[in-house]
Amino acid sequence: MKAFSKVFILMFAMIMCSCSDGSNEAMAQATMSQKLYVTIDGVTQPVTLYDNAATRELVNKLQAGDVTVTLNSSGDFEIWGALGFSLPTSNEQITTQPGDVILYNGSNICLMYGSNSWSYTRLGHIDALNESELRSFLKAGQSNISVTLSLQGATTHATSNTLVIYYSYTNKCHQIVETLTSQIDADVVRIYPADKSQQYEANGYAIGMQLLNAIKANPNSADSYPEIDPVSISLDEYDTFIIVTPLWWSQMAAILQTYLFNHGAEMAGKNVGLIVSSHSSGIDGVVADAERLIPGANWMGEALWINNANHSNRATLIENWLTDINYSAISTIIDDINNDVPARPQGIYNLNGQRLNEAPQSGIYIENGIKKIATKR
Repeated sequence: MKAFSKVFILMFAMIMCSCSDGSNEAMAQATMSQKLYVTIDGVTQPVTLYDNAATRELVNKLQAGDVTVTLNSSGDFEIWGALGFSLPTSNEQITTQPGDVILYNGSNICLMYGSNSWSYTRLGHIDALNESELRSFLKAGQSNISVTLSLQGATTHATSNTLVIYYSYTNKCHQIVETLTSQIDADVVRIYPADKSQQYEANGYAIGMQLLNAIKANPNSADSYPEIDPVSISLDEYDTFIIVTPLWWSQMAAILQTYLFNHGAEMAGKNVGLIVSSHSSGIDGVVADAERLIPGANWMGEALWINNANHSNRATLIENWLTDINYSAISTIIDDINNDVPARPQGIYNLNGQRLNEAPQSGIYIENGIKKIATKR
């Protein structure tokens, strides 16, 4: 009986230790409701923070203001550098994954776009980007990368007159936006679904079709549109918008439709351009969706269609499209106005830079270098 009791006690103790270890591991991986935001070259990505002493101290420091650090690429798996202050450590031997945000030696931050095994303290994870997108966002291979850490989302003040708004699932639209913003000065906001577990390509894009059918059944109801992550950026500060979207079953991707359903009316009377990525299907349905979701837009010429056959030639296609829509004239005249240049153009112009005989009845126009908004009389 005593032997049985000893065995039972030993087994019970082992079970309790195992449960305790599992609980500690779960606690170590618990996440905070507070998000960290990483901004590089005007592009901001959210970071889900683990709940530990280091992240709690980091949040406390960031509540006093944003922190900007200079990071450098190392080992083809990370960008890293000094924070300028120390955080408490809870180091463990781990193999990092792309997207991990790591504390090294208590005072260095590492943003991972590859894997490495070392003794680190976990800080968080960039959830929304795949490895290829991470390499692009984190400027893999470059040096002296300015990185801002903050507790706020997208920047609240515009740094350009143009805002590029896009959604990308297969990374094709992301590549298009990278090429576009290498040719123009623009702020960028990327739209993400709230549910990031969906595999839209499964079963012939069945999930995507379900989302589109829900929108088609009742396009005027907010309940018809899939949820997206919040986007805290004011459209009032922009005069020009370029929408970059993939095509789903001859329609605009449902995720981007959600954003435009909520904010398209704010673009009324402003310049709007459209770039559509598809495998081979024509884009008329996407154009129709855009016109429905952005009523009253001043459309800048024809939409640009980039498909699988010409995607590799996108730089030339985008350059030619910007010329066709007279983008340089639009951006120049708006830049002159917003920067209060003394020599203002006299006369009345539309936002394409074309001179008018009289002021339009509606929309935005330029009169003697002053931007004005007309409403229908």
